[in-house]
Amino acid sequence: MLSFEKNKWEAYVGFSQNEALKVLEKALDENGVEYNLTKGKPNVMYDSKNDQFIIKTDDMCIALIYVSADPITRLFANLIGTGDRLGGITLISIKYANKTQLIPILNSFVKHSTNHPWKINAHPRFQFAVLLQLINKFKWKKVTMD
Repeated sequence: MLSFEKNKWEAYVGFSQNEALKVLEKALDENGVEYNLTKGKPNVMYDSKNDQFIIKTDDMCIALIYVSADPITRLFANLIGTGDRLGGITLISIKYANKTQLIPILNSFVKHSTNHPWKINAHPRFQFAVLLQLINKFKWKKVTMD
């Protein structure tokens, strides 16, 4: 989630990858943005089974990455039989050409979300990660309040 690229924005979304995709499609449609949806290989650091959703527009590349747990946690959870309790949330990673085009889309995303997207404390991986929760909320508020 820590990115040093100049034109990249990443944050966690506190709901499933499929729900995040539906909300993002509404946000893109509302802003009149044409896009192509494809699937990418899973990001093994976040989840080894679920594909990424890749949305490409003329000025952006948006990846919705399923997040269940880190590889070590997944290994131990599967060994002790609690792997099914690692339900996922989503990491949204956006590479953009112009931030002014990103802000209305994220504002629409927040507007169409059933819950605040920055609330990630329901997931066991982030339940006690108070600093990460605050950083995630700050990232969302900074972009959606500009």
